[in-house]
Amino acid sequence: MGQPKAVGIQDLRLRAARAEDATAVAQLCVDSGRDPWTAQAIQSTSHRTVVVAVAGTQIAGIAKTHWHEDAHGIAPAGHYLGGVIVDPDWRRHGIGQALTAARLEWIAVRSQRAYYFTNERNVSSLRLHAKFGFVQIAAGEEIRMVRADDGDSKLLLFEAVL
Repeated sequence: MGQPKAVGIQDLRLRAARAEDATAVAQLCVDSGRDPWTAQAIQSTSHRTVVVAVAGTQIAGIAKTHWHEDAHGIAPAGHYLGGVIVDPDWRRHGIGQALTAARLEWIAVRSQRAYYFTNERNVSSLRLHAKFGFVQIAAGEEIRMVRADDGDSKLLLFEAVL
């Protein structure tokens, strides 16, 4: 990893993730302190999309959606924004916002609502999603079999009308 130099945010391109992105995506995850996403995790389907942000030839970020056909506990059925990972050298350049906008556009063709959940302590996520009109609809120790901080904090569930 190195500081972005010749390529600026104006040169950023968004596109669907491809199988050949798997190695770069896995490295992006590791560089960001996250578990690597598998090649299967970056495959788009008719029910979900996976989008990469490319700056020059570098994958600077990746984000995905999830389709949940059935409600589960406090979480309704529907399209959910999934993980977003941005290269540490490219954070605070609007990549997370661009990836979120792209995923919401994809969901809007399929649904009138989008959902996401996050740890109550994730201020960056809360601020980002507030820009897109997400409103909190529930909170719990577990949402869709995910727990926050081993139960030391809550997960907050949000909905946006598209």
